[in-house]
Amino acid sequence: MTTRICGDCTVCCLHFAVPEIAKPTGQWCEHCTEAGCGIHATRPQPCRNFECFWLMDESFPEDLRPDRSGVVASFNGEDHDSVVLHLDPMRPDVLAEPPGSEMLQALLTAFDPVFIVCGEERMMVRRKAE
Repeated sequence: MTTRICGDCTVCCLHFAVPEIAKPTGQWCEHCTEAGCGIHATRPQPCRNFECFWLMDESFPEDLRPDRSGVVASFNGEDHDSVVLHLDPMRPDVLAEPPGSEMLQALLTAFDPVFIVCGEERMMVRRKAE
């Protein structure tokens, strides 16, 4: 179990829809503040359930925290057999150099495919055939 907390990282508050509060995908949540979630104690269940890889796994380096790296890495669905990387639309090339490129390569060793979302753009990356 991790001891990490989101703190002032709120990048997921941009990328994901939260129907319970009519928050659409790709728009900042109205409850997002500079200090973090303004309704943290009463936040909806989807927000309570979501954990990015940085939050879940203390072996993820500090520079891969989503607000620092520009990437929110999470499982793609309930089966946990693929991963989705949501890129900061203001930093679309974040996977072209470390630490983003290293994270992508590491994830490809464990997951196939890895999905990448940047604004309206979507792509799927597969492992190289051996």
